[in-house]
This record gives sequence, C-alpha cells and structure tokens, in this order.
Amino acid sequence: MKTFGYVMLGLLILAVLLCAAFGLEWAGIKWYGFFGPKREAVRREVFKQTRSYNEGKLQELVKAKYEYESATDDIAKKAIASAIRHSFAEYDENLIESVELKNFLKKCKYGETDLKF
Repeated sequence: MKTFGYVMLGLLILAVLLCAAFGLEWAGIKWYGFFGPKREAVRREVFKQTRSYNEGKLQELVKAKYEYESATDDIAKKAIASAIRHSFAEYDENLIESVELKNFLKKCKYGETDLKF
C-alpha cells in the first residue's frame, strides 16, 4: 500500500508541474499580448529616428525626383507622385535639409497638380 501512495504522490506532483507550466505559459502570452504592441511601437519610433532610415528615405526621394523629372508624360508623373505620397505618408518632411527636395515632397505629398520646378 505504501508503493501505491508514492505512485499517486508522483502523479499528483507531475499534474501540478504540468498545470504550473501551462499556467505560466498562458500568463506569458497574456503579458506579451499587453506589452508586446507597446514595445514594438517604441522600437518603430526609435528606428524612424536613426540616421540610416533617414538617409535611405532621402536617397529614395532623390531617385523618385529624378524619375519624375525624367518622365515624359503626365500619367507617369502622376503615378510617380502617387508612389511618393504612399511611400512618404508618415515621413516628417522637416527632417529634409534641402529646400528643393522638401518642396518637391510637399507638393507630391499634398496632392498639388502643378509639380513643375
């Protein structure tokens, strides 16, 4: 009878450990569900302030401006302006030091039809 008691105690300890493991995992998921989006939002804001991000966006804008100026018809220019609006929708144009690029972005971003410089 003593052996039966040890087996039952072992099974009870195993059941408690399994319940604790599942409970901790569930709590971890809930914890990450609450804090995960906040952590990612902070990481995104930090990334948007990095030098490499801003230089990459400037290079993209210079390339788009060149393509816009090289385009021969109005349909292509409108398409490029639309792509710029989409790509730079959340970009702060105040970070651009070049007045020419800043004006180009503002004109594209805010949908002005006369984009001649």
